[in-house]
Amino acid sequence: MDLSFLIPSKVRRAVLAYFVDNPEAKICIRELARELKLSPQQVYRELLNLEGWGLLFSSKQANQRVFRLNGKFPLYPSVCELFRQYRIEHNRTYKIHKVYNLDDIAGRYENIPVPAELIPGLTAKRKKPRAFAEEKILRKKGML
Repeated sequence: MDLSFLIPSKVRRAVLAYFVDNPEAKICIRELARELKLSPQQVYRELLNLEGWGLLFSSKQANQRVFRLNGKFPLYPSVCELFRQYRIEHNRTYKIHKVYNLDDIAGRYENIPVPAELIPGLTAKRKKPRAFAEEKILRKKGML
């Protein structure tokens, strides 16, 4: 499962993941940008989008704008479940039962004998399509 299909913006996925992981967080724009290692402009744009949807609240503290999660947002439980399922899928490990060495397998199939009656047909250069040549043979034998 890849969240890029549902949430195309990499920045939006990062911001949503941050607030899903830290539901009690109150964070300003620059601090969040530093945390996510993204530019403040990109983070600010996504924070405004999410605030417009109702997922986040913002307030002024001193000279900074602080964002926090709206826990009563109707889709918040669904977003949390989506990110939880993504983490489960992303962290899944697979057990390898057998490893094949392709060089050994290819070496076994290099020396397959080719019947002598097939060699002239394999090496002949055709000027006309195969179907035409077969049709001609069948006409000579009177089958067509």
